[in-house]
Amino acid sequence: MGASSNMYKEDKVGLGIIKPAQGIYSVSVNQMAEIGHKIIVGDRVFRYSYAGGDALVAGTLVKSAQLPAEVNKSITAASAGGYEVTVATSAAQLYLAGGYMVTNATTAAHGAGQCYRIKSSKANGTVTTSTDLVLYDPLETAVTATTKVEVYGSPYYDLDISATVTDQISGVPPIPVTANYYFWLQTWGPASVLVGDTTAAGDLLVPHTTDGSVCPASVFTSNIVGFALTAGTAGEYNGAFLRINS
Repeated sequence: MGASSNMYKEDKVGLGIIKPAQGIYSVSVNQMAEIGHKIIVGDRVFRYSYAGGDALVAGTLVKSAQLPAEVNKSITAASAGGYEVTVATSAAQLYLAGGYMVTNATTAAHGAGQCYRIKSSKANGTVTTSTDLVLYDPLETAVTATTKVEVYGSPYYDLDISATVTDQISGVPPIPVTANYYFWLQTWGPASVLVGDTTAAGDLLVPHTTDGSVCPASVFTSNIVGFALTAGTAGEYNGAFLRINS
């Protein structure tokens, strides 16, 4: 039985479930798993994540600073079967690992409608407005200099507490997290979440204007992050069933 390709060895082929090197209630200054790696603990789901420059508070909604995309960017020509591409980004994007490249092409011949996960990214030599990408999978269709792409960072990297009701929420830390540390972010299942406005059991929940908190979907129009398990009072932490990413 051979080992999996995962360099952190949190799982092995044929050996069943192997516990990760880092528990869900611990943080680490050293990376112990692949960013975005998924584990299931009972009926809860967690993704391996990295905190940004500010400490994270347990039970608060967090979002990634890497999610705003570089949109409609030129790409150098590359043949089908290749894993490496160069994108003319507005600035060198060094932290796109675990993110995605989406083609904006209008014809199938140029890769229209395709999406590739990014394995690594780095500056293209000394050019600060160009980024070299290595993809997990080879290009199915050749791209040309007229093909346009979008690139996104991982939703689990460089996480900050949500401050806007329209933020795309990545999950909820189950414990306090030191800035620039790695941890397991909860994305699904029962959790304790900060309440920003009065909730009733069963209410659909969305981000509130109070940083990192939730409120009923009747208060703001935004992305649903779960539903309330109990009645909640502003400023308290109450039970919620997260439905962000299963």
